[in-house]
Amino acid sequence: MTRCPVRRRAGQSLVEMALVLPVLAFLTFGLLDFGRAYYYQVSITNAAREGARTAILNIYVGPLTPTCTSSNSYATCPVQTDDAIVGAVNTELQGTGITPASIQICPPHDQSMSTIGCPNNSNRVDLWNAGQNSAYYVNVIVKYNFQLYTPLLQNLVGNPVTMNVAVQMRPNY
Repeated sequence: MTRCPVRRRAGQSLVEMALVLPVLAFLTFGLLDFGRAYYYQVSITNAAREGARTAILNIYVGPLTPTCTSSNSYATCPVQTDDAIVGAVNTELQGTGITPASIQICPPHDQSMSTIGCPNNSNRVDLWNAGQNSAYYVNVIVKYNFQLYTPLLQNLVGNPVTMNVAVQMRPNY
């Protein structure tokens, strides 16, 4: 008679473990996904900040009276090019394994970059030529599609999760 209760307890432990194990697995993998998402968000934010910092810097060393057209870069124009800003974002992300889905600069250097999503259709060269050197803000917007590992989280929040980071700085040129 003493053997029966022991067997019931062993079965009870097995049932409890079967009920608790999926919850523990979900919490473990959920924390793994949360940690990865946090790392990616911080990395993308730092890259967007570096791009915005590059956009506002005046590293112009040309003639004393610069002239600016949308077709030149630093030969005669102090306004940073979009390629240099995108390069700064990608350089900051180098070694992380993160490749942004898109990088947008508002206002752009010229009309070669899309102004869709920007507050207006102006560009930095026209603003500089109009004497509005520091009367506007440069926005660098970086988007990344984050892939979750946990299937249940994928069903709950969707997969991929789009991370949008926008950094705004005022130029000093």
